[in-house]
Amino acid sequence: MAAPDIKSAYDPSEQLARLQRQCRLNSVAIYRDQALYLQVLRDEVQAATRQALFSLLSEVDPARFSRLSAGERDRFHLAVEDLTKRCSVLLTVEQLMHLVTQMHDEQRRQQAHASREMLQGLSKNFQDTKSAPQPDQPDPPPLNRSEPAGSVHLSLASPLGPPPVATSKSSDESPTEASDVSEAVLSGDDEDQQSSDLDVLQSLFQLAGDVMQSPGSVEDWMLDPPISPSQDGDDYLLPTRPDALLHWMQSMDLALTRRLRNLSHAVNVQMLKAGLAQALLPISLLEAVQRGQMETHPTASNVLRIRLPLAMGELEPGMDVFSILIRTSELEFDSHRLRRCRSRLREHHHALAKMVGQQRHWERRSLDREARTHWQTPPDSRSMPTGD
Repeated sequence: MAAPDIKSAYDPSEQLARLQRQCRLNSVAIYRDQALYLQVLRDEVQAATRQALFSLLSEVDPARFSRLSAGERDRFHLAVEDLTKRCSVLLTVEQLMHLVTQMHDEQRRQQAHASREMLQGLSKNFQDTKSAPQPDQPDPPPLNRSEPAGSVHLSLASPLGPPPVATSKSSDESPTEASDVSEAVLSGDDEDQQSSDLDVLQSLFQLAGDVMQSPGSVEDWMLDPPISPSQDGDDYLLPTRPDALLHWMQSMDLALTRRLRNLSHAVNVQMLKAGLAQALLPISLLEAVQRGQMETHPTASNVLRIRLPLAMGELEPGMDVFSILIRTSELEFDSHRLRRCRSRLREHHHALAKMVGQQRHWERRSLDREARTHWQTPPDSRSMPTGD
């Protein structure tokens, strides 16, 4: 029986390789459970949408739907059914991975656009400051040679201002010309200082824009990691690193939230067209509710009820607005199948979180060992020629 290799237990490269192999094995189960969750969601999203519409119409105005003609009611049902079917087709692992890539590109474009706008604003402010007339510098007080030694002279000039330029009166230079030259020198120094500061800011923002636009940025994994095959050259659909696989699961949840938000907005538009709703909430408001940035009031599942601060009278401080907002948390609350699938995904999430902690530990150990190797090896010994 071969003795276990004790050194491999403390070798960072070996431990990182083991974590990568374990991550590849876990990715199969993660993909299977994620696909099963989406399959159950495709089966139940249409019924959940119809139930949310029934709850909304019965709570706001039960007679509003009955006032529609038979043809209008049929067209509304067909439109909602078509929207849910189109959304169900897109609720697959591959389609959500494609949506994650689109969200990643969208975030890059927004950051690059914000960087360009900030750089243009700085350039415009500099041009306005440069074209504006410079305030007159206060003339330094004349030196009174008749004052006794040790006397204190009080002046309104700033002690941090530039020192006065000493000029000698000659036959071909008047005091007025000397003062003009000194003011020109001082204003030139100020412009040089402003231009140098602007050059530094421009270089910083240009560097930040180049980093955000570059495809191989260091912080790519913090936004949305690439969903293409692994960078190691292996033909794997999912990432093979624990941190990348964990972020892949989080990105899938974000993409699913975006997909359900789009479905909710499309259903709300159909309600507005059919005359079943009097107001349409913008997408940004739906996103704020999904992120927990806005307070909501209790109502039926997948129905949004918020109070807008619109004073309609002394007894009514606001107005309640109802809308459809399909959320995974409420879908899982109503479906025990989705809850079971979500519990498996949470187990994978916790296991990956532990693996990420181990990965960070061994990566630090690897960097420490590399630094010690370079530190303990003198550069002279590596470049010293060998004797014959």
